[in-house]
Amino acid sequence: MEGIGLRLCRRRKELGWSQEELARRVGYSGQSAIREIEAGKVRNPGKLLDLAKVLQVRAEWLADGQGEMRLSSEEQTQRLWVERTQAHPYALQEEAEAFMSAHFTLVPRYAVQASAGPGLEVQSEQIVDHLAFKTEWLRAAMGLDPHKLALITARGDSMEPAIGDGDLLLLDMRELRTLDPSIYVVRMEQSLVAKRLQRLTDGRIRIQSDNPFYSAEEVYPHEIHILGRIVWIGRKV
Repeated sequence: MEGIGLRLCRRRKELGWSQEELARRVGYSGQSAIREIEAGKVRNPGKLLDLAKVLQVRAEWLADGQGEMRLSSEEQTQRLWVERTQAHPYALQEEAEAFMSAHFTLVPRYAVQASAGPGLEVQSEQIVDHLAFKTEWLRAAMGLDPHKLALITARGDSMEPAIGDGDLLLLDMRELRTLDPSIYVVRMEQSLVAKRLQRLTDGRIRIQSDNPFYSAEEVYPHEIHILGRIVWIGRKV
């Protein structure tokens, strides 16, 4: 019956290594350790896991001949990931941060609420966290400038069904040249509202809700400040 020595010898020769080369790769001081294992004098080598790792085989197969000899590609990838993480504990984090920076935009979410109902007083404009969006999607599919975006929360029901209470609103905060049928976030005195805007022939702006239970309001441009256009809505389902 083939023992560990014969399995080790067979795999070593498949790789084209001498006993001395294998001993060096595993960390033995000389080739005598490998020679004794292959001769059957050592049945449970202390460096069994190191031998299996260097020979790129399963430790179970090397020890008793059970199972497949070679690691699957998935197992090899997992082993390399573990080894790399152990050797360089911060490498994975650095790579993840580099990948995020190259492919994603972190859009700030502010601790303010835009009323989809009666105006809510602005209490804070502090950034509370960020949400990641694919930069390519923002630019190509949405036609947005990733550096001119913000996230806030909607409150109220005046814009239902388009916007519900608690929805997350992504704002395009680039300078507006014209008004279209989109929904905008507007600052009125110390309140924020999410409404549809229409420019009237006399220069005033109509502020309109989608919910018919709320009446429209007409103001002059200097009475309001348009913070941005709502371009994406996120909600629970």
